[in-house]
Amino acid sequence: MENGGKMNNSENTLRQFFSYNENDLSQKRLSEIESDEKMSSLKEVVSKEAKEISWPAAFNEIIKNIGDLLNIGIPNIMVMAWNKYRILLKYLDSEKYSPDETFLVPLAEHTIKSEHRPYIEILVNEKQVGKIEFNIDISLTLKGIILKIRDGRIKEILTGTCKGKGTIRYGNLVITEKETGSFTLPGSIELGNGIPIAP
Repeated sequence: MENGGKMNNSENTLRQFFSYNENDLSQKRLSEIESDEKMSSLKEVVSKEAKEISWPAAFNEIIKNIGDLLNIGIPNIMVMAWNKYRILLKYLDSEKYSPDETFLVPLAEHTIKSEHRPYIEILVNEKQVGKIEFNIDISLTLKGIILKIRDGRIKEILTGTCKGKGTIRYGNLVITEKETGSFTLPGSIELGNGIPIAP
């Protein structure tokens, strides 16, 4: 890998994790989504409120935008979970842990579970006529992770191994799901100015 095996936050998203591509959705799955009760109601509203817009075109845009909902950084998910660990809170004490020093903090093997409820707003003439909600559930088991902390911020994640599974749902319909075996993460993930440790 280029750049010495380092990746930035934008390269590690749920979109990459799921390898999501709307073109991979089967016609059967698309038909199931379109025939859902809420989606059918939205179709009626769009057809009534925006006669100049064809429903097939509108539905296609909805499916395309699912990918944008997955642009959630996995490092951010990790840090939100790690912020709940008391072991990190002590690094907010600037008297004991100088802001000018960098501290390496190894983490024991652990599992992070995260739930997300993103949605797509449907606007016609700047008026919201509907909202399409999705459920994203992900579980990551991490081993050999070391955090680089400086000035109360996690600046870099020195990575180890990971295995994970996740599901994207619309209502009761599974849009896509993925489960991985254990794999080695790229050398490190840089977090730019860092993500604050939250008290």
